[in-house]
Amino acid sequence: MPTAIYPMLATAIEEPFDNPDWMFEIKWDGYRAIAFIDKGRVQLVSRNQNDLTGQYPDLSDLPESIKAKTAVLDGEIVVLDENGRPSFSLMQQRTGFRERGRRAAPKPQIPIMYYAFDVLFVDGYDLRRVSLDERKRVLESIVTENESIRLSGHFPANGKALFEIAREKGLEGIVAKRNGSCYEERRSREWLKIKIKHQLEAVIGGYTEPEGSRPFFGSIVLGLYDKSGNLVHVGQAGSGFTQMTLASMWRRIKPLESKTNPFHGRVEALRKVHWIKPELVAQIEFTEWTHATDEGGPKLRAPVFLGLREDKDPKECTLTQE
Repeated sequence: MPTAIYPMLATAIEEPFDNPDWMFEIKWDGYRAIAFIDKGRVQLVSRNQNDLTGQYPDLSDLPESIKAKTAVLDGEIVVLDENGRPSFSLMQQRTGFRERGRRAAPKPQIPIMYYAFDVLFVDGYDLRRVSLDERKRVLESIVTENESIRLSGHFPANGKALFEIAREKGLEGIVAKRNGSCYEERRSREWLKIKIKHQLEAVIGGYTEPEGSRPFFGSIVLGLYDKSGNLVHVGQAGSGFTQMTLASMWRRIKPLESKTNPFHGRVEALRKVHWIKPELVAQIEFTEWTHATDEGGPKLRAPVFLGLREDKDPKECTLTQE
């Protein structure tokens, strides 16, 4: 049995597609983990070769669900939300890890499960040079699903339809895999990932100090109005800017600087925030809403600045906008 596996990684593309030579899966939004099963014990290893076993004692019973003495599985450790959707923000609450290396108290009471989508070794047989469709058949034959482990379903040919279903369900995206692909321990175009992106308009209520060699400001501080008319902080967008748009935005926000905080409630930021009058509206692309934490309410995940919306009144930027 191999002692180390470097996970096969998918290449990002923009649009879904249909192809009879490919299968399509939901993109599970959790922590990638290789599961080494040996003599009734499991070792979980991250994509960076860190041992995760001790962090997830509730997965120690995985070998009981595998019809093999030794096996190596590839999959994702996932937390499901109240609607049965994988939630990366809940996964972060479970582990205590936050963005940019921040830490909080982990919440081991949040339940996790392992979604298996590949098998690389079973009872003396190395399957990495075996085609994916055959590996899927082997995986389905050795895994018994329960509260700890589930099989990641795959669908033939129709990537566009699965992508639309994933969009309707509020999922992160889909993964396309070539049926005949072998397991390559690197990033490959035999596996492709297509992420779902959302957009909304948000009010700019401040900016943060720049970092490193970046000029003008670090990020714009974003808010949306709630039903009571309060501007609620929903995150910061620091990406999406060029040197030209940074300078252009700086010319717009600097004259609006104010000593008054326009936000209601706590504003979470890693760097000092300068307030501005809430008169500008930004078009923002993001991947999903995170769940509320002990530190504050839901936030936009991975927000990217697309441009200013001169045609929008800031009061139209509400938490209930479509």
